[in-house]
Amino acid sequence: MKLNWYAAFYLAVACFVVGCGSDDSVNATNPEQNQNPAEQPVEIKPSIFDTLIVQTSANLPTCDASREGRAFFAQGENLAYFCVNSVWRKAADSTDFSITCSDGFLKAVNKINHPFKPDYDTVAFTGVWHRDIHGIAQKGPFMFGSVVRWGEWRNGNFTGYSDSACILSNDGRFIVENVNTSAETFSVSVTGYYKNEVTGRPSDKPITLEAKTLIHEDMSLSPSVLNRDSVNINLLTHLSSPRRTQLTNSSVPNGAAQAEREVFAAFGIDTVQLYSQNYWTDGRTDKPQADDLNLLGNSEYSAALLAISVMLQGGRNEDEMMNLVYNLAEDIKGDGVWNDQNWKIKIADWIVGIDSSWGYNDIRNNISAWGLGPVPNFEKYVRGFIPIAYGFGECSDANAGQVTYVNQGQSIYFANEYEHADHSTVRFICDANSKQWRVATAMEKDTAGFGPGEYDREIREGRVSHDTYYIFDSGAWREATPQEADGFTDIAEVYASLQPSDKAVFIIRHSERTDDTGPKGQLTENGRLYAHNLGARLAAIANEDFYYGYSGYVRTEETCREIAVGKGQLQFSIDILPYMNGNWYVKDNAKASDYVSADGGWTVYSKYGFAGAYEDAFYDLKTRSDELIKDSILANIGQMKRVNFMCTHDYLVVPLLAYVTDGHANVRFYEKWKWVNYLAGVAMIISADGSIRYVPVKGLETGTM
Repeated sequence: MKLNWYAAFYLAVACFVVGCGSDDSVNATNPEQNQNPAEQPVEIKPSIFDTLIVQTSANLPTCDASREGRAFFAQGENLAYFCVNSVWRKAADSTDFSITCSDGFLKAVNKINHPFKPDYDTVAFTGVWHRDIHGIAQKGPFMFGSVVRWGEWRNGNFTGYSDSACILSNDGRFIVENVNTSAETFSVSVTGYYKNEVTGRPSDKPITLEAKTLIHEDMSLSPSVLNRDSVNINLLTHLSSPRRTQLTNSSVPNGAAQAEREVFAAFGIDTVQLYSQNYWTDGRTDKPQADDLNLLGNSEYSAALLAISVMLQGGRNEDEMMNLVYNLAEDIKGDGVWNDQNWKIKIADWIVGIDSSWGYNDIRNNISAWGLGPVPNFEKYVRGFIPIAYGFGECSDANAGQVTYVNQGQSIYFANEYEHADHSTVRFICDANSKQWRVATAMEKDTAGFGPGEYDREIREGRVSHDTYYIFDSGAWREATPQEADGFTDIAEVYASLQPSDKAVFIIRHSERTDDTGPKGQLTENGRLYAHNLGARLAAIANEDFYYGYSGYVRTEETCREIAVGKGQLQFSIDILPYMNGNWYVKDNAKASDYVSADGGWTVYSKYGFAGAYEDAFYDLKTRSDELIKDSILANIGQMKRVNFMCTHDYLVVPLLAYVTDGHANVRFYEKWKWVNYLAGVAMIISADGSIRYVPVKGLETGTM
């Protein structure tokens, strides 16, 4: 039966042409890097079957001595042709030759010169029935050349294979002729290449699947009544077979049905819901068994079977897939439960990869291209496996909109906590429409639990993507623009945008300082460099002299000086401006110091500016800010230049930002843990008509720290 030279030849050719690897067309990748499958082209490797399949018989190659005995398949006719004595012959014409199959390949053998001699164990049967058994062998559909064998079970023991047939089409259909048996149960196995549902291509290696079926209803009758003359082979029959044998040996009633229910349950498929659906189209109302099912059809049963087949295939090659199938069958065999969480999570991780880019369409299109029948709604059963593996629980109206994360360390999407992004930033949401878990969008995961903003144009950091910011605008959250998120515009950009008739006053915090916060505390070397570089960037825009004023502290004077030197300004003076002192807003120094000692300066000054706290220690924000702007700055603007820099401290800049932005500045340290950065502050732009607009500005990359 096994034509080893023939199989070895074609397998050698296959390894030479494509390599003996797998064809993983869809992989479990990070969903956030898999949003556009078109940007990730999949290499389609040719298969050995590409060299054996032609469109029609008119496209067959020359039948000569080099092809004697070989089989080719005419796709458009769904027929196998055999090269016999220099003539292409159909399988139906096999009066003078035998058709054999081995390792997934067909061979025509002259009946006279090569009498049939099977090389597997045979058993002598004393049969009751003598008839044909037909069916469909599917993983995806097994291809022409696959061998189908059948054998008996007697007294709970398998007695061996008796006869075989070759699949002569590409839809997996087979007929085992002249079955002669009195056994109540028999097994049917298929070995060959199959169409891979995930890649759409023929498999790179042959596999073997089996089905165990009951064929007699009443053995007391003579002859007995034959229950069925058809049996399908698929993953459900294969996975449930060991468990079925276990239950039968334990005298469990309806062991076959229980084993099938347990396999479905392992994949989170509700058999109560499933069995409420009708399968038959001929008016029958009984529930189908595993060996009745066809994975290509419009029924829920077909959808469930196809989903299981897709999930087990995933991105695996044949060896990897069958290793998983074996482990799953053995796991369920013992107690009917799939206990291996590692395998479940590997499958779920792969599902997430295709779910995030809706890779189901690729799979559906691949299967549709075979032209073998309708593709059922398998997607919902595949997606339904995600909460089973990750332990999310059911998605329903009760928890619609809930967002969660994978807390199982085996997963590539594991997160320590919801807001921890060290391992993965992927989160999952219970979709309110589909009632299924799916990968949450950036907006969904980052704003989960936000609720309404506490005030209009409030800015919050994303809960998972901490570099992304969201703004509460017109009653809803949306992603903030970079300008909105940071809230600060580069000083050089603001300077460049000034109109000739505009005047500008830049009130900024000093550059980076040392640990000495007293009046004599200086800038660090980096601090001097930052201020110097800011001046150089301003000089590149225009050549004009600026006015400089500082608070009287060494570090603020150094900041103004480095800007002027970096700008290349040869003539400049730096005036002490008492109103630029960091205590400008303090009404009671003793009380303010006590609050700072207790709560911290950044908390105290931000909570004062934005929440009006500590009233006994500080002036009224509006009144004091107006005094600063009108009575101090504008009152002296005539003595300054068109562009003016005032170098001050964070304790003045933060309350001033709160005032001029109506509380929108993103420096609410007490609430957001954001504080004004070095060289950041406020630009007052005074138009020719006397109107003033305020722009939060930054001299470094960000306006906050």
